[in-house]
Order: sequence, then C-alpha cells, then structure tokens
Amino acid sequence: MKQRKLKGYVLPTLYVGLLMLIFGTVSLVSTLMKSNPTYLYSIGVLRNTVDKPVVNIDGSISEGIVKPYTSESVTIDKYFYDVKASQEIQEKALIYFENTYMKNTGVLYKAEEKFDVVTVLDGTILNIKKDETLGNVVEVEHNTNLRTVYYSLDEISVKVGDVLSQGELIGKSGENKLGDSKNYLLFEVYYNGALVNPEEFYNMDVSTLQ
Repeated sequence: MKQRKLKGYVLPTLYVGLLMLIFGTVSLVSTLMKSNPTYLYSIGVLRNTVDKPVVNIDGSISEGIVKPYTSESVTIDKYFYDVKASQEIQEKALIYFENTYMKNTGVLYKAEEKFDVVTVLDGTILNIKKDETLGNVVEVEHNTNLRTVYYSLDEISVKVGDVLSQGELIGKSGENKLGDSKNYLLFEVYYNGALVNPEEFYNMDVSTLQ
C-alpha cells in the first residue's frame, strides 16, 4: 500500500492551532473569573474548602459546615472512637480516666492559647449545664434530627433559647478532668440520636441531614 506523507506546512499549522486553543482556554477562564465567578464555583475551579458555602450554578448558596473553632492553632488531642477505624486510630480515641479506658464519643480539641468556640450551623441553644468531669456544656439544636454539643467551655456567651447564625460565638475553650490543658473543647454530633464522627460531619451535605 502506498504511504502518504504529511506536507511540510501541516505540523506547524497543528502546533499553532494547539497554542491558540490553550491561549483561548486561559483567556476564557480569566474572563469567567471576572464576570461570572458563580459558574467557576459550581464546576469546582474556585471551590477550595468544604468549610465554606458553595455557590451553585444558579447563584444560590449551599450551606456548608464550619468547624467549632476559628483558631488555626487548634489541634486534635483525642479522636472520635470509630469501630471501623484502624487499630492505630482507635488507640488515639481512647481516654484514660480514673484507671479506666473510655471510648471518645466526640473529638477532643486543644490549643496552647484560649480559643473561640462557635456554632457549626444555624441553630437554637437547647440546653446549658455543668458536668463534673467535662465542665460547662452547651447543646445546640439545628433541626429535629441534628444536635451538636460543646463541652469544656470556660466562658459562655449564650443563653437557652438564643437563635444563633453559623459561626456565631458560643463561648471560650476551657478545662476538664480528662487532661492537663486549660484550653479544651470536646465536640459531639448527634444525628437521629446516633453519634457521628465530627471530622466526617464537616464534609457532609447539610441538605441530607434533615
């Protein structure tokens, strides 16, 4: 079979065309960023964190879940005890108290400095109490099926019945008898009466938690 060769001008033309396509794509993205950022949010170009609201293609806001603190210095002291987790993670989720190992029902956060504790979603203050071991406790109801609980608070800035917006201050980190830090927050999540791993909860779609 006779083979046909490309003419000399074909390859340069293809290269030029490819460069024009790349340049055009870059220009298009740049134009969209200036004129229609909601579209880029919807396709994920500008979406860089699950903790911030996501702008849908129609311009509406999908509510995300924020963490219960704002300080970047906060770290995890004890993980949530998950029966599906590895043995290594499970060991990090055991709390030793009064000669007994207990499974952590939330996530225990701590920091070197006192930090603000905020509500992860819009909600109503359902209950405030003091626990002998865990310190001051604030319970927030987000809907009939979803509650979050904030333990070990030092200062409390709310009262029962207050309606809070997402990210609004609940109080300050404080002490409990589980460790030697003066700046703790034990955070629990209950959905339909069952405990949920907070670190997984932050990535959930709020619309499915009704």
